[in-house]
Amino acid sequence: MKPVLVKIDVAVADTGRSVRALFEMAEGGNRLHQGLRWVFDFSDPAVGQRRELRFWRPEIEARGNGDVRRATEYGAWDFDTVIRQILPETRPTYHAYEVSELFQIRHNTRAKLLGGGAAAGPRTSYPRRTLVDFLRLRWLGHMPARPAHPAAPRQFSS
Repeated sequence: MKPVLVKIDVAVADTGRSVRALFEMAEGGNRLHQGLRWVFDFSDPAVGQRRELRFWRPEIEARGNGDVRRATEYGAWDFDTVIRQILPETRPTYHAYEVSELFQIRHNTRAKLLGGGAAAGPRTSYPRRTLVDFLRLRWLGHMPARPAHPAAPRQFSS
């Protein structure tokens, strides 16, 4: 199963832009780079300022390839349309290892963020609805901006 949400290092490689530029694009963009719409933050807001961003790969690839038409099209899509691309409705459940691959998270991080899941025979699985709700909460389009602590610079993970 191919990852559909990728970490910053893959986004850098796919776009040819710096980590700093991609974080600015995730925050809405700047005068040099238009913002990215489909970015999710998997960090724990209670822990601190460190961001664990995941970028929707098709949007990143369109930007990296200079495909303005596709990038504009993806920017106009609504949440449910993108989620159907990430988690097809034909799948009512996803095995834990599939979730780890799709979201590019380690098993211990997955369990921390999503809980233990449901036992389905010898494998743990997650209902699609649980994953959709998780992504809805973690989508930067729905998250309030985090105020930076004045004494500490923002930290980003890679």
